[in-house]
Amino acid sequence: MRAPKLPLAYREAKAYFYGLEFFVNRHTLIPRPETEQLVERTIELIRINQGVLPENLTILEVGTGSGNIAVTLDLRLRNAQIVATDISEHALEVAGRNAKRHQAKVDFSLADIAPAGGKFDLVIANLPYVPSSRLPHLPEEVRLEPRLAIDGGRDGLRVIKKLLSRLRELAKTRAIVALEIDDIQADKVTQLFRQEFPSWQISAEKDLAGFDRFVFGLSPDLAKR
Repeated sequence: MRAPKLPLAYREAKAYFYGLEFFVNRHTLIPRPETEQLVERTIELIRINQGVLPENLTILEVGTGSGNIAVTLDLRLRNAQIVATDISEHALEVAGRNAKRHQAKVDFSLADIAPAGGKFDLVIANLPYVPSSRLPHLPEEVRLEPRLAIDGGRDGLRVIKKLLSRLRELAKTRAIVALEIDDIQADKVTQLFRQEFPSWQISAEKDLAGFDRFVFGLSPDLAKR
């Protein structure tokens, strides 16, 4: 039987994200172009709301993996204070290496969702969202990425639901929440989000391929455009 071929990023131990080179290995998800769009749109929302959000933003990234989101945000938002969590010690080692490489100031923490205490102006996450039943049908190279970073449980929403259930303790009164999701989950995630925050502006947005890929939540006094 032919052995599975490692993705190029793992063979070269590097991947590019937002114009930056990141070290990756089999303990971390390989950064995707769609996630660049998540970061770009999030930065746009922050800039739209300058003067309403504080200058020194507090940011929580859940499920940091290689640290690509947290590091990029630190380099683009120079006054931000960023906490990035993961449940994998190996992933956090990779993330710390990437932060050091790019001289980014990120507080990495081994935690399920978030460390105790603290509220944030921005909560951002690209969490596992593939339903367990679909894992055997993923492309071979994707199946070689860490299951911990891909498997979202029976409905693909196990970890996303956990995050949404804790947002009240994590998000400040004025805050942005930015999530990457599976394209079939937009209706369900926006519904769950509205149950937690009925007064917020919550919407799904498409990726460059035209799929519903992101859900953004903004507190009532923030602007989307």
